[in-house]
Amino acid sequence: MEELTSIMISEERLEDCRDVIEPELQDLIRDALRAGFSREEILIAVSELVAEDFATVMKTPRVH
Repeated sequence: MEELTSIMISEERLEDCRDVIEPELQDLIRDALRAGFSREEILIAVSELVAEDFATVMKTPRVH
């Protein structure tokens, strides 16, 4: 198994990406709150989905 030692990402590009993603993330959270989910449930679900995508991109084992 490969070990992840470092990831190089431009701080400027990361900030630009956050600026693009943040409004849609807030919309997603509001929609899920209206659907009856708690903020904690939403954030855990989002973080699990992000972890799965990150594992796929980095070719690391998934955590269940």
